[in-house]
Amino acid sequence: MNKYLDAYYRVSTRGQKTEGHSLESQRKISEQLADRLGLILRSHDEGAKSSTLKNTKGQNVRDELDEIKSGIEDGEVRNIWIVETSRLFRTRLEHITFESLYLEKYGCQMWVGDSSEPWKFGKKEEVNLLYAFQQIMDENESRKIRRRSIRGKRHLLENHSDDVPIFLGGTPTFGYRNENKRWVIDKEESKWVKWMFREYADGMQTIEIKNQLDSNGIPPRRTRTGLWNVGTIQKMLGNESYTGLKRWFDKDSEKEYVYQIPQIISVSLYRKVKKRLQQNQRISDNNKKHFGLLDGLLECCCGLRMSSTSKKRPSGKTTETYFCVSKSRKWRGEDLDDCNNQKSCERSLTDKAVVKLVKSVVKDSVSLKEQFKSEVLATKIADDEEIKIQKKSLEDKVRRNHKSLENTVHNIAKIEIERIQGRKDPKVVDLILKGLEDEKEHYEREYQRFVQEIEDLDERKQWLDWLSQYGDFINRKTSTPKKTREWLEGLITKVIVSPEFEEDRDGKQIQYGHNITVQFKMKIVGDKLEYKDTSEKSSGYEIKTGRNKKKSGVLDISAPVGKPKKKQVNSGADSNCPIRSNQLLWSSSDWTITRANEYSNFLFFEVSKRFNYLQPEQNPTRYSENQFQIYRLINSLHQRGIGYRRIAYFLNDRKITTHGGSKWGTQYVYSVLKRYREREERIKLRNKKYPLQRGQMWIEFTK
Repeated sequence: MNKYLDAYYRVSTRGQKTEGHSLESQRKISEQLADRLGLILRSHDEGAKSSTLKNTKGQNVRDELDEIKSGIEDGEVRNIWIVETSRLFRTRLEHITFESLYLEKYGCQMWVGDSSEPWKFGKKEEVNLLYAFQQIMDENESRKIRRRSIRGKRHLLENHSDDVPIFLGGTPTFGYRNENKRWVIDKEESKWVKWMFREYADGMQTIEIKNQLDSNGIPPRRTRTGLWNVGTIQKMLGNESYTGLKRWFDKDSEKEYVYQIPQIISVSLYRKVKKRLQQNQRISDNNKKHFGLLDGLLECCCGLRMSSTSKKRPSGKTTETYFCVSKSRKWRGEDLDDCNNQKSCERSLTDKAVVKLVKSVVKDSVSLKEQFKSEVLATKIADDEEIKIQKKSLEDKVRRNHKSLENTVHNIAKIEIERIQGRKDPKVVDLILKGLEDEKEHYEREYQRFVQEIEDLDERKQWLDWLSQYGDFINRKTSTPKKTREWLEGLITKVIVSPEFEEDRDGKQIQYGHNITVQFKMKIVGDKLEYKDTSEKSSGYEIKTGRNKKKSGVLDISAPVGKPKKKQVNSGADSNCPIRSNQLLWSSSDWTITRANEYSNFLFFEVSKRFNYLQPEQNPTRYSENQFQIYRLINSLHQRGIGYRRIAYFLNDRKITTHGGSKWGTQYVYSVLKRYREREERIKLRNKKYPLQRGQMWIEFTK
């Protein structure tokens, strides 16, 4: 028994810091016990941290408890104190594991509360039984408190959220305050919230926002120093609640509740700020000291951004590349899928390829020339005014959509209660719920459409601003790297880099190049000018919009690996220098070129290759578009867990017939899924590629 008493302090929430067994009261009890036992107190303050908090690997995030465990294994900790058993763990299994692997194994003693008698593990069965019983009681009490809290929140949201903005507890978001369990806008704080969003949207940095708030004495919610944190500001700027839409997810029922609270900022301003946050997050790299023309614009086909690097080799040469960040993020412990883009891209070649592709599209775009000539220079002010009117109309639609979505969620909750209490026929309830779920999906799709339209208007305004600012020649816009960067930002949204593969002689897929897909902000790819009357062009013309994506062919922009090999020079026909032909290595001392009609040694081998598509396909266009749409509908319903009989009833109810015009039955529904699966397997087998098969080699003395 050593001379130290290691006391472990913890509370579950910030509110418990000053209630019940607060951290201060725990510290006093441990000091009194240490004096009675004649031991020196060593504190391990975990603070306000939940016992259920997990990291990305599913492990508890409790540093002080881990320090105690390490001390037990090293022999430095032999006496432990806790105020109650629930301060260590919440489940009986975790308690028993800790008791077996640490306390019993290393002969440690543990004191609980203000008792001077330690727990005697492994000696008295009744003591261990009492300890296990206490663990079960603590665990049950914790679950009871949590269930009561969740049940209360669920009741408030299902019955009152459509009338009042319910406050569910915790610390109110900056800009709001809790008034009689209701969300209420704080007039003074909300002014600063609006200011933060407006300034950030106009280009102010978060560090500048922090300095401005600190200098004006605006207190944040939770910092001890009374100063703002940059991370807190970024989280606030990404908080959707300021638009008046609040979400709460119930993990037990896996249901999301959506309800309205007072609105501080518009949806348009929120989307604009969020877009800039995402862009800054893509290009943020504090250690980067070089300029990458396409930083923040390049995206890998796996969905992750591509970063740039500049490394000086021992030979003195500098290697500059773009690469996918998936490997580095997986190395840090993130759970990501493997990326097929295995080769990095040489920066200079990639920059040239992208700029060349964008230039070709801009030069050929009829829309750009027409807009620059007529709309941008003459009617920019009118366009800006029109955009403001359209955005205001869309904001009103979003608010009405919020209300409709909230009412639908409320009705779903009511019907669920009716089913639980058995007041209605389950079949009727299922039909009603299905209709309400379809209505909810409709409102959610409508909300996404409105948001997309608002973003399109903002994009259009940015586009018009760019055109008015950069109305010069394309070559002047790309005269310097900085100007080229600004020109690209005004034109494109992102550039997606994808790998290109081919089979080697062993049938293995190897990457031999890349292709790039440029996504423009407007549909200018392949746009056309069509005259109303080609014989009389003065009658006018129309501009046909094109696409907003342009894909390149296969590009050789891969960064070289290793040192370049030195070329061997063939000094003459009589030398013994190897000659490579068709992957076979020959030596002139062993083999000689013979004249026709002369006997000599020849090397023979057979090559075979299998093809599955040589025979003509029977009825290649028989599977119509209508059949494919019906299959997609049936497969979607089946994936949601709906049986064949209910799918048939669904199709017949909507007067959808089979390909032959008959009503649907379970056998027809099953047949559609089965035949489509067989068709896909047949097409896959037909298009399957096989490697070359080489036979054994032999030598023959012949002509």
